Amino acid sequence: MAFADYAPAQADDQSTNRRGPSPWVTALLTALTPGLGHLYLGQPRRGVTLFILVIIADTLLMFAMMGVLARFWMFAVSFALLVGLWLYIMVDAISRANRMQDFPHQSFNRWTTYAGAFVLACLIFAGPCIYAVHAKASGRLLWLNAVTPSMEPTLRLGEYFLADATYYRSRHPSRGEVTVYVHPKQEQVHYIKRIVAVEGDRIAIKGGRAIVNGVMVEEPYIQVGDPQAHFANEPEIRVPAGHVYVLGDNRAESVDSRDYVAHGPVPVANLIGRVTDIAISRHLLRMGRWIGTPSNP
Repeated sequence: MAFADYAPAQADDQSTNRRGPSPWVTALLTALTPGLGHLYLGQPRRGVTLFILVIIADTLLMFAMMGVLARFWMFAVSFALLVGLWLYIMVDAISRANRMQDFPHQSFNRWTTYAGAFVLACLIFAGPCIYAVHAKASGRLLWLNAVTPSMEPTLRLGEYFLADATYYRSRHPSRGEVTVYVHPKQEQVHYIKRIVAVEGDRIAIKGGRAIVNGVMVEEPYIQVGDPQAHFANEPEIRVPAGHVYVLGDNRAESVDSRDYVAHGPVPVANLIGRVTDIAISRHLLRMGRWIGTPSNP
């Protein structure tokens, strides 16, 4: 009975006087920077390796958002990889701290080293972030969202989508493509509309529907609205050379090429990228839906 009473007291005394690294400090350092907790545990090589893996996953995610690999599967895989790596690094660091009985007395185990490593990691992370800010401002970071209902039901208000920023570097615009472009009248504004006619085409609007070269276009993705509304009926014109004619899928709620004063045809040089997939939506089943061109994914 005396032995039974003594054993728990001894265990409590050992846990109270723990000499190993603190799991709480390890978790805090890892939350600040992946790999920093492993540095605290005296395992700098493992920490640096895991930090590099996080940078690689972050770079892949940025490529997806920049329109270099602008597909939903790439976005989803790289995002899951990044989150999974962070969780793994956290669990790995805490579990290693719990297993260590003695604190690693290494020359680098001091607060100045941790502070320096944290600052260095911030500088490394800052590079891609600064580049992303400039890329977003210049239209190369095509992580966009629908801020108006002009493309409903194809793109619903508030949905985030991806666009391929390399597409028009090697291809001519085609009818049916959903495109991101610089507004022809406002250089700082980016719009999202569907190309319905290219240079040289004859285009007319009747009852909200597009008639290209004398043939009514099949447009199962549009909302026509009131067929007698303003801009729902437009006489035939020819699309100027070096331009495309764009319309919103929600014809009653779109400012587009029909309005020559506020918008007009779009110069091909203004095209930034072709929209590919829906990335984030309140409706989970819409995430990953292809919307770029009806017949050509």
